[in-house]
Amino acid sequence: MRVVWSASRGEFSIGDYYYFSKLTRLAEKEGIEMSEEKSFKKLENYDLIVFNYPEIDFTRNDVLKIKRWAEEGKKIVLTGYYSNVDKVSQNVNRVAKLFGLRINYDLIKDPENNVGDEMFPIAKCGDLEVVMPCSASVSGGKEFVVGKGVFGALNGNVLVLGTCVFWDNYAITLARNKEFALKVLRGEF
Repeated sequence: MRVVWSASRGEFSIGDYYYFSKLTRLAEKEGIEMSEEKSFKKLENYDLIVFNYPEIDFTRNDVLKIKRWAEEGKKIVLTGYYSNVDKVSQNVNRVAKLFGLRINYDLIKDPENNVGDEMFPIAKCGDLEVVMPCSASVSGGKEFVVGKGVFGALNGNVLVLGTCVFWDNYAITLARNKEFALKVLRGEF
């Protein structure tokens, strides 16, 4: 499976050493071929497309292309952040709504089940215990990551996650986030 990390809509760069060097090394070690692409048009050449914190609006044409890609069997991952910071959730929702999914403009806090901070709640993806920092809740579709709220949901080949930092250099070392990140990058949803 060929994986692409989009940089076409102002997303965090997978090449950013400070934020994603551990994820990059993990993917490489596990044999996941991951590229970064700045050209939206070239994203269609990959099997799994990650839009991690898209800050630039998707055009109507972009949205229709993503819909077509998903219908053709490509896996699409869209991640946001709590409280619609930088209007990222709003951008994600332009695509997500076509699949009956939505990132809400809220914040999931869990004062009891966390890793030392209520903004770092513990959740589950199947039998994987994961930490989902600074996450909005997600509505619609099939629940994929749950805890005090729904942190991620999917519909067909489209996965929407309420946080984009579960796989950054800090959070990837928490709970079973490494395994969860690999699950997402392998398209196991």
